[in-house]
Amino acid sequence: MQFKEVIGQEKLKENLIRIVKDNRLSHALLFQGSNGYGTLGLAIALSQYIFCEDRSAIDSCGNCPSCLKTQKLIHPDLHFSFPVNSADGSSGKVGSDDFISQWRTIIGESSYFDLKQWNERIGIEKKQSLIKVEESKAIMKKLSLKSFEAKHKILIIWSAEKMNGEAANRLLKLIEEPAEDTLIILLSENTEQIIQTIRSRTQVINVLPIREAEIEKAMIKTFETSPEQAKQVARQAEGDLIRAERLLHRQHEEEAFFTLFTEWMRACYEANVERIYKWVEEISSASYGRERQKRFLIYVLDQMREGILRNYSGTDLQHYFGKEGQFMDKFSPFIIAENILEINELINEAHYHIERNAYAKIVFMDMSMQFANLLRAKNRKFASKA
Repeated sequence: MQFKEVIGQEKLKENLIRIVKDNRLSHALLFQGSNGYGTLGLAIALSQYIFCEDRSAIDSCGNCPSCLKTQKLIHPDLHFSFPVNSADGSSGKVGSDDFISQWRTIIGESSYFDLKQWNERIGIEKKQSLIKVEESKAIMKKLSLKSFEAKHKILIIWSAEKMNGEAANRLLKLIEEPAEDTLIILLSENTEQIIQTIRSRTQVINVLPIREAEIEKAMIKTFETSPEQAKQVARQAEGDLIRAERLLHRQHEEEAFFTLFTEWMRACYEANVERIYKWVEEISSASYGRERQKRFLIYVLDQMREGILRNYSGTDLQHYFGKEGQFMDKFSPFIIAENILEINELINEAHYHIERNAYAKIVFMDMSMQFANLLRAKNRKFASKA
């Protein structure tokens, strides 16, 4: 993977290239940022640049034997470590090498994926993936060997926060006493979960959200979306390409969610019990399973965020356009400082209860009654008559 294949992050790419050219490369780097910002792609592109036999001032050549092997993730001096677990429920010990084929395949499709997508790929959706002590032993064995082709040996640890305590302590020893010409790159969305002694011995590289314009271009180029659709997705994505892709795939579902949401808010504002009851019957029907109900609540949370932004920040930060934007123009005045915290808490609590298999009709009816009061912030009586 070349730097040019990583979306945005131009300044960071320049800094990484400068570090290599000036021979100021630390033995341990910690890329801190969401997977959707491109941390994995940057780490692979940096590795390819280091290995490249004919690199330029701005990128690896992409054609030399080292580049071709790195692009296929088969360079003998490039190693990966990532969270895994056994898919068949057995207690057998498994490590990254057991899943390297799936790893190469998923990166070949896109380097922008998260832990949930990875767990689904290796068939452990209902289990926790970890980097365990057996993995750290395998890492130490690999890095104790001499490099095969390149000057450096490089280890990329993806989702490094998933190391358990014993694995982290073994890695700490490796970082404290690094082998010659060895580079360890840790990638983490939540560095607070990595032990402090490791963090303090790494050079932290903050990977920031991708610029909105860059996500917009990527949506048009990769997914052939319309400019208007790309703009809306980019504004909602908050610099995260994974989130942008999910938003794009979710749009058809969200059209149904929009109709459901507007009907619900109108019924709640009118405090119309009959309309609320019909709405609760619909959202609780067999066509809305638990996962879809949870996604609807996340959609509602986004709409409330949009409402408070429009109400207090004008149009500069708005994420919704078209019919959704027109509705929010009228609805946002009812999302105010006096009720937004209670509204957010109410939605989060409902999501929590639905996730734990609570009876949906009770959850949504109770929520509707409370919304009826919260939307009438100056007069919070449910059966109030103006």
